[in-house]
Amino acid sequence: MRSIIAIALATFKGGIRDRLLQGLVFAGFLLIASAGVFSSFSMRQPLEVAINYCLSATHILAIIMTLFLGLNLLSQEIESKENHFILTQPIPRSYYILGKFGGLFLIIFAMVIILGFFSALGVSSVCLGMKNYNIAWLNFCASLLGILFSCSILGAVIVLFTSVATSGIFPFLISFAVYTAGENTETVKNYITSGMAGEHISHLSRLLIDIIYYVLPNFSLFDFKVYAIYNLPLSGKLLSVSAGYGIAYTCLCLFFAIILFEKRDLP
Repeated sequence: MRSIIAIALATFKGGIRDRLLQGLVFAGFLLIASAGVFSSFSMRQPLEVAINYCLSATHILAIIMTLFLGLNLLSQEIESKENHFILTQPIPRSYYILGKFGGLFLIIFAMVIILGFFSALGVSSVCLGMKNYNIAWLNFCASLLGILFSCSILGAVIVLFTSVATSGIFPFLISFAVYTAGENTETVKNYITSGMAGEHISHLSRLLIDIIYYVLPNFSLFDFKVYAIYNLPLSGKLLSVSAGYGIAYTCLCLFFAIILFEKRDLP
């Protein structure tokens, strides 16, 4: 456990030295400054537009940062042989994978906290000129928690592919493809099951869509923005199911990443 924590802290410090926090602070200031501008596009629902804009911007920035930071965990270190000193120590390779993901998760957690803080400030700044407003802060925090789970799963997927890849391009492309497909699989699945597709889709295509739906992560399960925007009741059951799914999928990806990385021959 000490080895895992040490590797995780070293990875976290490496991410901090990568000028990550400086960029996030700058992005946060942009969120505050631009929230009022985008909310002014709607005269009837400026608060709803501001919440949607801030949460969407937070989600996009967190996903982009997770993609680029996750690639630095294994691929670049293996190519530059920076991790050979750690791997030559009498510690299992599984500790290395778990430590690297732990460090990535700490970075993701810090990103969501910082961006969420600036998003809340941006939404609050829109409310300064309003008399009657109602912000569902609990749903707002639940949306940030959903972003955290999405980035956590994406980080585990990146670790899985970088554990077997020999270059950084393949993990980036395949991880981006998995995220893009995972954001839309539920929409496609609902479209087909609703009967709107008719008979234009063959049975083979339906089977392929079902396989993709159940194999790839369902990122739309963690999208709680609509509950924060319109102050809708958010059940604890939905949060529990989403959290359980996120933890289970993350652990499954790390399990296969450990198996593949232990069988890998390093130069």
